[in-house]
Amino acid sequence: MTTIDAHNHLGPRYDSGQTAAELIERLDQAGVDKACVFPFVEGTFSNTVIEDAIDEFPDRLIPFLAVNPWDQDHAASEVREYAKKGFKGVKLHPTIHGYHLSDAGLLGPVLDEIQEAGMIVICHGASDLNNSPIEFARIAAKFPGIPFLMAHSGMFWSHDQAIEVAAEHDNVYLETARVPLGEVAHSIQKLGAGKVIWGTDSPFVDYTFEYQKMARATTSEEDRLLVCGGNVSRLLGLHG
Repeated sequence: MTTIDAHNHLGPRYDSGQTAAELIERLDQAGVDKACVFPFVEGTFSNTVIEDAIDEFPDRLIPFLAVNPWDQDHAASEVREYAKKGFKGVKLHPTIHGYHLSDAGLLGPVLDEIQEAGMIVICHGASDLNNSPIEFARIAAKFPGIPFLMAHSGMFWSHDQAIEVAAEHDNVYLETARVPLGEVAHSIQKLGAGKVIWGTDSPFVDYTFEYQKMARATTSEEDRLLVCGGNVSRLLGLHG
């Protein structure tokens, strides 16, 4: 089964950028097949960096775009445009961009396009107010056709609530980026491996360690393969 990392940033960023070639080197060193990629979202950002990366490594990288829903003239249309180009998902970051994930009035036009295109959402999902687990619960209930990946699994203060939300909503999945080993194992124990998705948040991590710890967090090879690629592959409609 293809191994897929669901959470990677590409492009320039003050003091911590990452090129596509640098990410591919990390994948190769760890023995990972593919990675979902999207731009850094601080300040002004562009999705063209992802287009360039896909042109360079079309067989290794899975394209996601990022949008700020406050850009009401372009956010929804950009989702529509990039869906036609084969992009598979959308990155949201309510904490950085200053909105509640459950604000369907603001986010609705973007989510309508995502749902229409059959894309998935990966959203910053630490215990920050704007994207706490209850925010995921409310928006997931309003858009049941969209799979929502809760990046960081509600860490640190809301992990148990994140598990409850994922258990109650079929379209909410916990993503493991920068989540400690014990909490990843606890998520799998409580929810089953089918509700947990591996991501690293590169370049901010020791990449190989983030991959290797999934073997410690799971109790079978079957579960490890689901977490490390099988689940996100299914959601993205990929094969292998």
